[in-house]
This record gives sequence, C-alpha cells and structure tokens, in this order.
Amino acid sequence: MTGKTSFLLAVLLLAALFIVPATAGNLMDKVENNEIIVIPSVDKYNPEIFGTKAQNQISQGETFIHSRYVWPFTSKIDVTLTWNEQYGDLELYVYKPDNTLLGHYNDLYDSSVKDGVIDIDIKTTSGFLPMGNWKINVYGRQVIGSSLSYSLT
Repeated sequence: MTGKTSFLLAVLLLAALFIVPATAGNLMDKVENNEIIVIPSVDKYNPEIFGTKAQNQISQGETFIHSRYVWPFTSKIDVTLTWNEQYGDLELYVYKPDNTLLGHYNDLYDSSVKDGVIDIDIKTTSGFLPMGNWKINVYGRQVIGSSLSYSLT
C-alpha cells in the first residue's frame, strides 16, 4: 500500500470507531429502556375469529373503564374497539399499570377511513410489557341518540 492509501484507511477506521457508537447509542437507549409503542394492528380485526371480551352501551361524554391483566413475559397486547360509525364516534385511551397515559386513539389512527374500528397492537421495542392491570378507557366523543353499542376485544 502506498502512504496515501494507508493514511486514508487509518482515517476511515478512526471515523468508524467514533460514528458507530454515537449512532448505536440512541438505538441501545431504546432497547435498554424497553420503550412501549402502539401501532395499528398488523393482524387486522376479523369479528368471526375474535371473541368478544366486553360489550357495552355508551352515551355522549361518558367514559367506561376496562382493564386487561398482562401476565409476565407478555410481549404484545392486541386491542380492538368496534362500533357502528353511523351512530357516533368513540375514542380509546390506554394506561399502563402505573396509571401513566400511554396514548389516545381515534377511528382514523389505524386506517384512513372512518370504519368504526380502532385496532391497535401495544408492544415494546424489546423485551416484555409491564405486568399488571392495564386500563383501556372507551370515551363517547360523539353519540347520536341516547347511546351507542360497542365491543372491546
């Protein structure tokens, strides 16, 4: 190798030593922090496959609190709220076992069409979800008539 090639190779190796740990640090922080993320469900809700966990009637401005126990070594929770969108609009609030609000979701979160379905997956960037009772609140944002039926699985 010539002197210029050796020098250029040494500079590139030194740069790699400093750049890789800097960019990997952000990724490692997320992995170590075991961040919880919510994404539109990848398995898409099918009412013929999924059993109903809860059915209820909700009025305008009313909130129903549901809970779902997460067992140790659980890596994903699938939450699906369904209703007839012609009769109103509902919202979903998800709280971790320590009562920290994880997020607030509406009908357009999982698709670009108002279809009366909020279908989400709650998971972590690595590892498992916190064990305990997760609160899943259903809020009657807009209800046409006296009440609106919904299902939560």
